[in-house]
Amino acid sequence: MAESVPELDGPAIEVAGLSMSFGPVVALDAVSLTIPRGAVFGLLGPNGAGKTTTVRILNGVLDPSSVKRLSVLGHDVRWEAEAVRPQVGVQTDTNLYERLSARGNLELFGRLYGMSRTSVRARADQLLDMFGLTDRAAERVERFSKGMKQKLLIARALVARPRLVYLDEPTAGLDPEASHELMTYITRVSREAHTTFFITSHRLDEMEDVCTGVAILAGGRIRSAGSPEQVARAAIPRVRVRVTPLPGAAMTAADLASVPGVKRIVERGGTFAADLVEEGAVPSFLRAVAALPFDLLGVSEEPPTLQEAYLALVGAQSDALERQAV
Repeated sequence: MAESVPELDGPAIEVAGLSMSFGPVVALDAVSLTIPRGAVFGLLGPNGAGKTTTVRILNGVLDPSSVKRLSVLGHDVRWEAEAVRPQVGVQTDTNLYERLSARGNLELFGRLYGMSRTSVRARADQLLDMFGLTDRAAERVERFSKGMKQKLLIARALVARPRLVYLDEPTAGLDPEASHELMTYITRVSREAHTTFFITSHRLDEMEDVCTGVAILAGGRIRSAGSPEQVARAAIPRVRVRVTPLPGAAMTAADLASVPGVKRIVERGGTFAADLVEEGAVPSFLRAVAALPFDLLGVSEEPPTLQEAYLALVGAQSDALERQAV
């Protein structure tokens, strides 16, 4: 069972040159990824990008068309899938028995992982409480709402305390409070238990907050990978400083546009975003702004966001595909 597996050295996942084709359709094209143990990793991309195919290959469900290296928890899943699966939890939308109760589902899957009756009951109680399902524990799952089923699916993936957890759009159907609680739990478990989480999602704001690493997949290829900040800065190489004047101040965009080193000024909601020509222009810009005759509430860098990077990279890929089709 997953709890008795010894500690592993090396990355949780190491993939090099992974390609997958379905007839003439190329789903993955020479994908390479290295994910450290204990990381919270987000694989981001539009529908049809190859995210689900990647997870199925990493799970040993699909054989790749070609690959140079395919290591999961120290095993090549092509030949050693049975050694990997007991250490892995998977959340999809198809692995609940709706005629069983919530508790029954968790206990069934826990027993399939080799957990004792005593340990699986205690673990089920813990997860039902964590996801706010204790009051509905004895109820058949077929009566659950979509959000409740989503919570139970995630609990099922976590029941055996796996070393690696695949989560597919885990916050779909969850309200903001439940989403926040789940992401907080993922962060805590990754740090305390050194559990690795591999998450596919379209919720870029959540991925930016919780992930230690992300990769943007489009057209079957990795367009960028690294920490959310690294990916954002690589895709959007801008230098932006936000200036917030005191309410009622007479500052205008023209006041800031005249400062040396400013490329563009955008006013939004009473604040001003100044795009500078280069990072070296920041000190002189700050000195010039401080010398202006206006009271300020704050001056701060506005780094590019993961969402901006995603739209830039995926949009560029879409434009390239459209040009090829013409």
